[in-house]
Amino acid sequence: MDFDFSESQAAVRDLAKRVFQRLPAAPEHVREVWHELGRAQLLGVALPEHAGGSDAGLVSLCLLAQQAGQAASLAPIIPALVLAAHPLLQLEAARERLSAVCSGSSIVCGSLGAHGEPALRARKQGPDYLVSGSESCVEALPLADAVVVAVRSEQGARMLFLLDPYARGVSIQQQQVASGCSLGSLVLTDVRLGADALICDAQHAAAVIQHTLDHAYLVQCAYDLGLCEAALELTARYAGERQQFGRPIGTFQAVTQRIADMHIAVETIRLTLWRAAWLAERGEPARQAIAVARSIAAQAAHQVLCAAQHIHGGMGFAREYPLHRYFLASKQNELHLGGQAYHLTRLGQLLAE
Repeated sequence: MDFDFSESQAAVRDLAKRVFQRLPAAPEHVREVWHELGRAQLLGVALPEHAGGSDAGLVSLCLLAQQAGQAASLAPIIPALVLAAHPLLQLEAARERLSAVCSGSSIVCGSLGAHGEPALRARKQGPDYLVSGSESCVEALPLADAVVVAVRSEQGARMLFLLDPYARGVSIQQQQVASGCSLGSLVLTDVRLGADALICDAQHAAAVIQHTLDHAYLVQCAYDLGLCEAALELTARYAGERQQFGRPIGTFQAVTQRIADMHIAVETIRLTLWRAAWLAERGEPARQAIAVARSIAAQAAHQVLCAAQHIHGGMGFAREYPLHRYFLASKQNELHLGGQAYHLTRLGQLLAE
């Protein structure tokens, strides 16, 4: 196992760092950030060349997400480049749409249900399907030009469709969250979807959904790693500058021990993440390693961000100071795609199997 990044992977990391550092992270600038990432040819790092990408691999996508985390960026990397783009690779007609995503001119998102359990139901009507149901808190939905949706058929099988968010019977309402992340509720009422919208039928959808979620968990760990790295750096700098009783608070034993614990937590995320990503990129069995990485990241990110807030005190919640953005992004990430308890349960099931 080689934890050194290749020259091309390091180039992706360094370029992403420059882009995110140069652009504002506020919610109203998400499209601007997305467009610039497309111009820098970063959005297609994990997509094949025939879809407009550079086929640089899963590790490169994780490096992009890590840099997004360091900037607390709200760019929809997971919903667009994983939850939507990965299933769309199964649809030949979606190549043009994926190319638009890679260029930064389009945003797509995925609504795969809670942990891959679809909230939408489909019934057959002639050659088409009528899809109804609702799903809440779909990330990047208000920004999306197309949505990949998972549905349950009348026989109970899962299927994947490409949905036009402006189609008849589709209702989208933006939802507000403290982190500023773009979320929306999706309500479908007898939306007609034909064979041209079918991404995966009942025979293949379950495997595609699970593979997509595994990659999403990994990219989410990378985003957590970036958040924690930035929070640790902010906290160490603050502890060296903040004076109390005539000396920096970083000289107090309790504070230094807390920061040391933060550093250890960051390193546990880093090591478990890159081991799982290394295995997954090479096509080796990685599901257990991914579950370990995700449970570690969820726990460690909570530990790091809470410690950062405690050491900063009231300053950590000041709107003009950046730490609050990292804290809110971390909490949003903790709730998205399952927290530590879910992934520990999932790991136990995998071990039992």
